[in-house]
Amino acid sequence: MDNKKHNFSPHFSPLLKFGQLNVNGLCSPVRQQHLLNFFLHSSFGALSLNDTRLTLSSAKFIFKNEHYQHHFWSYWTCSSSSRSHDGVSILLRNPLHKHVQSVDPWNGRLLKIDLFFHQTKISIISLYYPPSGSVHQNICKNLIAKLLFWLDHARSNNYHVVILGNFNIDEIAHSSYSHNHFRLLRLLSSRYFNDHQARSSSLSGPDPTFYHANSSSRLDYIWSSPGFPTPASVNFLCYGSLRIS
Repeated sequence: MDNKKHNFSPHFSPLLKFGQLNVNGLCSPVRQQHLLNFFLHSSFGALSLNDTRLTLSSAKFIFKNEHYQHHFWSYWTCSSSSRSHDGVSILLRNPLHKHVQSVDPWNGRLLKIDLFFHQTKISIISLYYPPSGSVHQNICKNLIAKLLFWLDHARSNNYHVVILGNFNIDEIAHSSYSHNHFRLLRLLSSRYFNDHQARSSSLSGPDPTFYHANSSSRLDYIWSSPGFPTPASVNFLCYGSLRIS
């Protein structure tokens, strides 16, 4: 596992940590074991995974034996189509998984988990947005429609929301792209969601989360709804891509 491309920047007290990773495929048992080791040696309470590339039949068996042994639970959504770069997951550590009330997967691109606590309701959403291109227009349109439905439901039912994912959007590196490419970011900003990496970044701007050839870009994000439980109790830690050898 190569962690050199990670950028971990703790911002708050580490009582509850959320993380986001692009795993670049989880089809092999070796990759699955490396991911498990990474998660178990981290302090994440909730870890979002994108680009798992798993089929429905294979995902349902991953970590089944480890759930009870290591006191966590994994939730998966996979595409039933032949698209190779789909698949999202959320790993929840004990005791968070004991508060899960519902799990809602969508098309290998969205996964929502609702958690009920004594006086608080939280929706955790893992999102994998396609890269720019006409071939993905319908996927993007339908994904945003589904996300809007969930956000409207959350707002009308007093849920706090955390959205973690690979957005495949960089406002600086992709500045020449069409305005429509940035629709998802504009949507969350218009609803006063907090972009946590941007809030904690240096004067030079948010750090990259994806490195390739001779360049880099910021593709991974963690957003939370306005009024999310106080920063003193939440830590948004991770922005990056995981490369597992």
